Amino acid sequence: MKRTLLAVLPSFSNARAISYGAALFLGLLGSATSSSATVLTATNSSWKITASAPSASDWNSNAAFDDSAWQSATELASWPGYAAKVIWSSGGQYSTTETQVWARAIFNLGTLPLSAFLNNGFDDDGDIFINGVQVVSDHNGYASNSFADITSYLTLGNNLIAFTATDNYPVWGYNHGAAVQVDATFAQVPEPATLALLGLGLAGLGLMRRRTA
Repeated sequence: MKRTLLAVLPSFSNARAISYGAALFLGLLGSATSSSATVLTATNSSWKITASAPSASDWNSNAAFDDSAWQSATELASWPGYAAKVIWSSGGQYSTTETQVWARAIFNLGTLPLSAFLNNGFDDDGDIFINGVQVVSDHNGYASNSFADITSYLTLGNNLIAFTATDNYPVWGYNHGAAVQVDATFAQVPEPATLALLGLGLAGLGLMRRRTA
């Protein structure tokens, strides 16, 4: 029987979780996400996913790639502390035939962030791409999580995030899932009240100069 770190199972306190104690897939990541961060995208049922290898090689680089035949992702569980859901194809967490999936989503940026970090967890292995650039390569053979700074790979307008995930079922049995979230911080925009005070201050300076003149 496979020992997993997925939150859909009742407990993390299993032999595998102890063996890979520092590589927890779910939870214990809250400190990595700023409370003021904006979630740019997070895996959920709105993501497109398929258990069949894409026919075109640009599935992970072309925002206009036709994924209309792909299915909506199946949500397996919540990811504690995150907006993201653990997802897979419709075969579900224990499918013996859908052991590799390909998934993608589009998010739009009207302003580039000061920083953007990708948090992800795969049970068991996976690769993640941002606008065609590979930013994560996780092939350790067991459930784990990782982080990546993707700030320099983002562009104004549409951005594509895509991944492929594989279950290492020959070792652990059939039990799989994937979760991805991108958090960003943006430059602070002054509130209207602050702008109004600034305007009054500038007007006051102008009036004082007139009087002294």
